[in-house]
Parts: sequence; structure tokens; C-alpha cells
Amino acid sequence: MKINMYTFQIDKKLLAMKIHFFLAIASSAPIIPFLSTMSMQRGYSSVIVGLIFTLLPFPALLIRPAIGAITDKYKCRKTALISLIVINSLFLCVLMFIPGTNVKTEIDDVDVIKSPLFWFFFSTLAILNSGVTARSVMENTICIGLLGENKYKYGEQRVWGAVGWGTASLLSGMVIDWFSRDEDYKNYTPGIIIALVVCILDIFVASKIEVVENSDTKIEAADIKQLLTKIRVLSFLFWVVALGFFNAFIWYYLFWYLEDLSKTYHPETISYIKTLEGLTQTIQCFGGEVPFFFLSSYILKRVDNMKVFSLMYFGFAIRFFLYSLIKNPVWVLPVELLNGLTFALAYSAATSYAAKLAPAGAEGTLQGIVGTALHGIGVPIGSFVGGYIFDRIGSIKSFEILSVIALAICITQFIVNQLMNRHYKDKNFKENTSRTVDLTVVGVVNDNLAT
Repeated sequence: MKINMYTFQIDKKLLAMKIHFFLAIASSAPIIPFLSTMSMQRGYSSVIVGLIFTLLPFPALLIRPAIGAITDKYKCRKTALISLIVINSLFLCVLMFIPGTNVKTEIDDVDVIKSPLFWFFFSTLAILNSGVTARSVMENTICIGLLGENKYKYGEQRVWGAVGWGTASLLSGMVIDWFSRDEDYKNYTPGIIIALVVCILDIFVASKIEVVENSDTKIEAADIKQLLTKIRVLSFLFWVVALGFFNAFIWYYLFWYLEDLSKTYHPETISYIKTLEGLTQTIQCFGGEVPFFFLSSYILKRVDNMKVFSLMYFGFAIRFFLYSLIKNPVWVLPVELLNGLTFALAYSAATSYAAKLAPAGAEGTLQGIVGTALHGIGVPIGSFVGGYIFDRIGSIKSFEILSVIALAICITQFIVNQLMNRHYKDKNFKENTSRTVDLTVVGVVNDNLAT
């Protein structure tokens, strides 16, 4: 029996990209999951924490498309990527030295809003968040450029980010607990130091990434404007906004929901609820995202990107419905396996679909627009709505309603997509579901769509 040695070979051109995804996303893991508890420990109420999450993405609203347009014009994607990592490193240092309040009772919301320290804290988080979102535009654009005709293989590269997140979040949680064992409050400094060290390593790795740019192709503003008037592009951006809306409830309100379950139905779980919350992140990454990022290239070669979105919305409907039924927070753990469908596969589909529809030379611009739709519009709306309905009707009832909304959007999106495929044909667009297209070159169709 002969073994094909090429099976075990690593594409050296993509190796640095894989390592970058691992380090870049690992650098966010010690910060983002802990922001809510970090803020509450400072004496901020749930209203203030909800306000932080709602306002946090807005500075990035303009930065995402701007960084994409600038780097498309001046062909400086690697320089921009390295600069953004350096900026993130500097502001991690700032975050580490912001004085903490560590109060036992909540501070009055009005006093918080009037406090310069609060705005210093928020501004630092906003700059960090903007740097991370702008970096994601660059890394996605560079990755898609390296993949060339194999855009559907994006998930095989991005999966290493999920591995980095799952590893760093678990490590950070353990280190934070270890250094806080004799203290009344959690000491988040060790987690920030881990993020800083990872960022510094990433600067070196990013400098080794090969960048492919269309140096001979110029894109005019009128071309972007014309593209953004196409019904297929506009509908796609709307579905991306909905993706961000639903994910906001997972990213920012899942821990809140778990603690509600614990207090209401199973108070015996309160003693280990933080460990349980950490496990949800590990299962989301290793049980959900990793396998689906790996499978995404296989799936996207055979399933239309918009059908993947339909599956994603159905996955959200099932996920939210199961949340509403669960009484013991421990049973949330197997539900988190659905994160592979509701995030990893959908994110891969959105990124590769956008790359296929982007005009040559405008890949970064349109990746920025899609990122803005996801993180700059969908997530803030979800954060605001989540804070409101959780306060008014509670987390459990909220997930019942969200399940119905997700199912309704799933059905609507499927019908709209079928109607567009039948009755709307863009002269520059050719669906990758066409039976005449060779599946080995799916992702190279001349139907550039912007994310």
C-alpha cells in the first residue's frame, strides 16, 4: 500500500497565515470574554455594561471600510496589519495600568457617566476593539488573496484562530484564578500580560506573511457605489447584519443567562458557575468551530453560500429554543456544539462569498463593508435589544422569542434567495450552484460580491 506523501505536506505559503490567525485571535481571548465581569467588578451596573457593549462597535463602524479602501488604494496591507498589531499591543499596556475600583456595591449610573475614569476605560476598550476589527479586515483580505482560486478554503486557515481562542481563554481563566486565589477580587492583569506577549509574537509572524495584491488594478468609487446598489449585494449585507444581531446574544448575554438559570433553578451550581462559563467557550471552539472550519471548504464546494446562511438561521432557531427549555445550566454545554454551524460555517461562507463578488482591487474595501455590517451594525443592535428584553421579560423568555424570530428569518431568507436565483440575474454574477461549473474551481467564479 503506497502512501501519498503530499498528503502530509504543509503549504508553506499559508503557514505564516495560519500561525497569525492562531496568535491574533488568541490575543483577544484573555480580554473579550471577561469584559462583562471586569466591568461589573469596577462597580458598573448591567445597564452601564450593556451601554458599553452597545457603543463599543461604533468607532469601528467607519474604520473597517476606511482601512480596506486605504489599503486597496495604496497597496499597503502588510504594513497596515503590522501597524494595527503594534497599536493593539500599546493599548493593552494602557489597559493593564488603568486604576481599578473593585467595589462591593454598584456605583450609581449617573456617577459612572460623570467619571473621567469610566470614559478613559471605555475609550481604551473602544480603541482596542477598533484595532481588532480593522486587523480582521486585513487578515481576511490577505488570506483570501493568498488562496487565489481556492477561496472556499478560507475556513481551513481561520480554524487556527478558533484553536487559539479556545486555548488562550482556558489558559487565561486558569491563570487569573491562580493569581486571585488569596484576593477578594479577580486579578485580570495576568490575562492582559498573556495577550500582550501573544501580540508581540504576532508582530514577528505577520512580517513573514506573503501578501498578494492587485497592483495593476484600480477601482473607482463609482464601481463600489454601483455594486452596492445591486439587490443581491444589499440582501446579502442584510443577512450579515442579522448574523451579527443573533451572535450578540451569544457573545455578550450567554453568561448572564447561565447565571439566571443557576440562581433560579439550580443554586448548587453557583459555586462552579465560572468554570462552567469557561467550558462553554472551550466547547464552542473545539467542539463546534474547529470541525466546521475544517469542513467549510468541503461544504462550500458543494453547497451555495446563501443556503449555508439558511442553515445558520435554522441553527440559531434550534439553539435559542433549546436554551429556553434548559433548567440546569450544565445542559448548555452540548448545545454549544451548534456554534460550529451558527458561527464558523456561516463566517466562512460570508467571507468567501464576499471575496467572490468583490471587484478586482477592491477586496479589502468590500471585506470592510461586510465587517461593518456584522460588527458595526448587527452586533450593536443585538446588544441594545438584548439588554432591553432581558431587563423587561427575562433571559429565558427572551430566548423563546429569539427562536421564533430566527426561524422566521430562516424561512424568509430561503424564499428571497430562491426568488432572486430564479428572477434576478446579474450579468456579472454566476451562482456557484450552477451544475455546469467545475466544483474544483468554485470560489473563482466571476461574480465578485462585496462583504
